[in-house]
Amino acid sequence: MLSFIKKIFIKNGPSNGIPTIIPASEHSISRSLISRNCLGVLDTLANAGFEVYLVGGSVRDLLLGREPKDFDVATNAKPEEIYRLFRNCRLIGKRFRLAHIYFKHEIIEVATFRKQGKKDHQSKGHNGLLKRDNVYGTLKDDVWRRDFTLNALYYDAKSNSIIDHTNGLLDLQQGIIRIIGDAETRYKEDPVRILRAIRFHAKLGMPLEEKTAKAIPKTHMLLAAIAPARLLDETHKLFNSGNAVATFAALRHYAVLQHLYPLTEEALSHPSLHATADTFILRALQNTDARVAQNKPLNPAFLVSVFLWYPLQIILEKEHSNKTGTPNHSDFTKLEHAAGRILRQAKQHLAFTQVITQTVIDIWLLQFQLIGRRQLQIYHLAQQPRFRAAYDFLCLRAEVDDSLKPIADWWTEWQEADDAAREQMINTLPKPKFTRNKKRRYPKKCPPADKPTIKE
Repeated sequence: MLSFIKKIFIKNGPSNGIPTIIPASEHSISRSLISRNCLGVLDTLANAGFEVYLVGGSVRDLLLGREPKDFDVATNAKPEEIYRLFRNCRLIGKRFRLAHIYFKHEIIEVATFRKQGKKDHQSKGHNGLLKRDNVYGTLKDDVWRRDFTLNALYYDAKSNSIIDHTNGLLDLQQGIIRIIGDAETRYKEDPVRILRAIRFHAKLGMPLEEKTAKAIPKTHMLLAAIAPARLLDETHKLFNSGNAVATFAALRHYAVLQHLYPLTEEALSHPSLHATADTFILRALQNTDARVAQNKPLNPAFLVSVFLWYPLQIILEKEHSNKTGTPNHSDFTKLEHAAGRILRQAKQHLAFTQVITQTVIDIWLLQFQLIGRRQLQIYHLAQQPRFRAAYDFLCLRAEVDDSLKPIADWWTEWQEADDAAREQMINTLPKPKFTRNKKRRYPKKCPPADKPTIKE
């Protein structure tokens, strides 16, 4: 197939303004590999007389022999026209109007072809950030609005052919991630494309094309202008896609982590904590990738608690908090106050929800109680909603701190034991020392004074 692609690109490739058409006999995509719901959307729009294609990551993944996570559709039908064709359709978006077709276990996203608008249709910030640009266009217009060549492949379900305007197939065969157009300009228009480039680099295991990579150091500071809510959404995609370890390495390599977790970047440069913090985060990311591979659910707050744990330790270190031994009430209070400060700073960059924030605090505060292991609190702790996450966090800490390993092992053994063994393990814990309060002495009451007599 590679030789065919090279031959056809030399003859009449996209560089000459003519798209490359790859017929069904020359690629591996067929209708049988596409979800039934998506085929229904494609056929309905085609039968209504509209131009419609499967596009984006689903085409890329099918060509790579991977199972697509979802299916996206592009068409010349306007959002309102799509809405009239599907009873299960909802229109969403302010900057870009999209149609979501809802099925029982799947959502098909349908986008109308767009083009680069004229100046009177655009709104740009002083840094070149594109704030508003939503002008409908043709297939050819839509191609050049997409981010990367390997995501600009259009599959025609009717003819079973692939349309390529940007040499995306050749880049896919060569294993290169290339941005469409001038890299620096495209990053300035939407700095989130930097995060997308890093995500595809980690997910596909492909290097960034030279110009695509060199433009990142010149433009990554523009990520500071992106809304924290949007950055949080992109951060979840970065670390929850099964390639968290590679993603983290790329974020640090391109100096982009500072725009998502600046406090973490500082901790990774701390003279006494950097090695331990790096190992701690790496172990957590490895566990996250393993859970994704096993189709296990992820707690979004867990990685947040991991990334911000050592920034928290830096604050506690400055306040001379005890880091080893049995914690006391003073340490607990300091941790609670420091946790609030850290999360308030972190939310300036990533808009954590209240649920995530509270879960992170619960995971951190439960560390004191898990380490303390008071006899009367063991069963109560095990019934806490955040117990499992806090226990996993403690085990993660034990991997980089040998002093915590016996405590983590105790909790592991206690959970696996039967009721009798559990009671025995609890009884072997040091008994709490109760201090008897001295009886308070109240001053003796003075005898009541004689009531004055009132002369009549």
